[in-house]
Amino acid sequence: TSTRDTLLSPWHPSKSSMVILKTVPAVTAVLCVLQLSLTSAAVEHLPALSQRVIDVSLSPRPSSLAAITISTTLQDSTDSQTDGNIYFSSSYSGHLNTWNLNLTQENSSKSGSQKTLCFDSKVSKLEKSDNYVTVVAFSNIDKDENINIEAEWNNKFVITEKSLLEVSVTPHSPQVFQYQPSIHYNTMEDESYLLTVETEYNDDKCMYVAINDPGCPWHDDVRTVKNSKLWSRMLKTGYFPIQSAQFPDSFTVTLVSLQNSSECYSKGKYPMEEDLKIVKISIAMTPGSYVKPVLLSMLMIILSSLIFFFIWGGCWKAQLHNNERRIEKRKEYDKGFRESCERQISSVFYDQTCSADTKTSGENLPSIEIKTAAETSITPKNALRHNICTLVEKQDKLKGKSKFAINRLLTDKLMLKDMSIVIRDNVWHRRQRSKAFWYLVPLLSLFYLIPSCQMVFAEQQRAKATGNLEQCFLNYGCSRPWWIFDDFNHIISNIGYIIYGTVFIVLVRLKSLFLPEENRTETDHLGRIGLPQQHSLFYTMGICMVMQGVFSAIFHVCPSNISLQFDTTMMYVMMILVFIKIYQFRHPDISANAYHCMYAFVVALGMEALSLYIFSTLGKVLFYSVFCLLYTFAILHVAIDCYYYGAIKTSLLQNLPIFMKHSTKNILYCLYPKRFILSIVFVITNFALMIFTVARSFEEGAQSLSTPILVIFAINVGLFLSYYMIRKIVEIFQNPEGEGTRLRWSMRFFSFIFFLLAVALGMVAMMFYTRRHQSRNSTPPESRNKNELCHVLDFFDNHDMWHFFSATALFLAFIFLLTIDDDLLLTDRDKIEVF
Repeated sequence: TSTRDTLLSPWHPSKSSMVILKTVPAVTAVLCVLQLSLTSAAVEHLPALSQRVIDVSLSPRPSSLAAITISTTLQDSTDSQTDGNIYFSSSYSGHLNTWNLNLTQENSSKSGSQKTLCFDSKVSKLEKSDNYVTVVAFSNIDKDENINIEAEWNNKFVITEKSLLEVSVTPHSPQVFQYQPSIHYNTMEDESYLLTVETEYNDDKCMYVAINDPGCPWHDDVRTVKNSKLWSRMLKTGYFPIQSAQFPDSFTVTLVSLQNSSECYSKGKYPMEEDLKIVKISIAMTPGSYVKPVLLSMLMIILSSLIFFFIWGGCWKAQLHNNERRIEKRKEYDKGFRESCERQISSVFYDQTCSADTKTSGENLPSIEIKTAAETSITPKNALRHNICTLVEKQDKLKGKSKFAINRLLTDKLMLKDMSIVIRDNVWHRRQRSKAFWYLVPLLSLFYLIPSCQMVFAEQQRAKATGNLEQCFLNYGCSRPWWIFDDFNHIISNIGYIIYGTVFIVLVRLKSLFLPEENRTETDHLGRIGLPQQHSLFYTMGICMVMQGVFSAIFHVCPSNISLQFDTTMMYVMMILVFIKIYQFRHPDISANAYHCMYAFVVALGMEALSLYIFSTLGKVLFYSVFCLLYTFAILHVAIDCYYYGAIKTSLLQNLPIFMKHSTKNILYCLYPKRFILSIVFVITNFALMIFTVARSFEEGAQSLSTPILVIFAINVGLFLSYYMIRKIVEIFQNPEGEGTRLRWSMRFFSFIFFLLAVALGMVAMMFYTRRHQSRNSTPPESRNKNELCHVLDFFDNHDMWHFFSATALFLAFIFLLTIDDDLLLTDRDKIEVF
């Protein structure tokens, strides 16, 4: 009775056609009102709304691994309006196989269907009689039909290593193959194979590819294919890594074509449908040892880092000896400079013996005259600035930091000395803008690291448990498994960030140790020469580079748009730190507060995370309205505060109305023409980026803010760095060089060489990045279309090259920033221009 229910329940026959079933060893025979026939590639008549048992003859079996493939086609029908299905079933080797001919107009399989009968190749004695196979046919069509039915031994059922099979697949003709392993199969640790499926005809047709253990049942239809041990869809090309440990004896490969391929495409793409798809499949063993590519890549990274390290070290040592000699010579004839240096040296002992509560760096230092509007005479040059300062003084009564802002506004030509007053006298102010980054960023990174690891590994385990190869967007053609990692090559290629970051931290530490006493990081805020070094930001940048390697490795465990934020977070932080450090070079008193930056950064991360879950048009309108408001506030705040040299941030609510009122009254006049041009370019550029981001967001589906935020940070850093370098070059050629010209020019030369190399390698890295072999913003089958084989050492692909080149470019860029103003170490701060 159970066999009868299984066979007949999908067909829903009339009561008159239901009969009792009897199972015999070779076939399942169905007794019904129709006759029983033995045939071989013959035309069979199938009356309307009836069923029939057909014995199809077979030739002698060629081998024990040959499979039976049954082909069924409809004889030319005189009625073009045929609508319905013809269902088939056959029991073979103790397993029931079902398939059908769908004759509806919208979903026609009139060209025919094929079915390979499932059997267990591990069973040595399959059947006593293999000279025929019995097929039961049932029609739910209301008219008679003639069908062609044929059974043959499938010689293409077995596929071996390095062999190439060309097969045809249609929605009603799935194909199943079994891999015939060699005697050495599954004898090595981490042994893996690569299944390659390439389309020869009909690239647009979507198809499931499934890998299973040998044995029945085969998951060879759309309803059951996702029950496979591994499965995924493909269009033109599909690569499928297979670990022998997961399939200890062998494995089967199943190809199931979809009737409707639209689900495999991004919204808005509608391919032309054609049933027939011809593909070539092959299986090859992937390299078992990764020692050579891994060691070679690490050796190249270490070698390049040492080369750049020694180039910097040689230039730095030569300049260091020259600087020490010039300092000693100046002390002999410049009493004021000598006393300033003595105060700096004595402050080291003072800082070590006083508690943080009692330290005031400005004690025993000569006072600095602070300008006020009341005491400063009005001139044609400062009339507008004097007017603003008068309004601010009336409002603030010279309390807090407003007096320093007024002093900066009243100074006709700002020099670095005017921008190094607050950091000299206020320890907390100085630490908030330098050392606090060194404390906060590594700590926050560690807290961020733990949940990101948990989430990504949980996602990977979920994908493995379901066999879903579409959950992680990998380049499966170059995905080298090792240990718990499915994509080890894309993880180990991040070692460059870690090595370069560590070397950069060592380099910064060595520079801090060997700076002249007058430029030491712990006391240079009290000095008279050179830019305040404030190396804490450089240490933080090195830590960020190391953590970038760690987080990128985590992301590549299971890449997706959700886990992308782990990869981009450290990029955001590095961009922010570079921007802040460039600004801090000439603006140490008004550079960004570490705590304010971290809170602003959290807002950016929150917006990035929310953007992944906004699908509806209304939701996008509301979300991007908030985004535009926040972005506009940030643009205007940065532009206005930089233009007025930090006067806004001293008291935002009090001072902003004053400056807005003054600006509207004097709209035709400009306080700082060069700075105004920079502010205008900054505002226009960022509004253009905002419009682009919003326009992009209204495409179909959720649009992540990860890439737009990264682009916004990168363009702003590039814009400000370009401005700084232009002003720096002008400064070099306008100011007299004095003694030690040759050594300073050599340091400048190597500094700019580092920059040019960083730009060149960065462009190479971007070339590799844009030619990536997967796409998280496409559907999994579309992403798989981009997959390619490894082309470097049979282990690395374009994205690995992006990792190597971008890490090297980043390392060189950081060295450039570290050395860009080393030619000013002996220049008095009252001669270093602020820009």
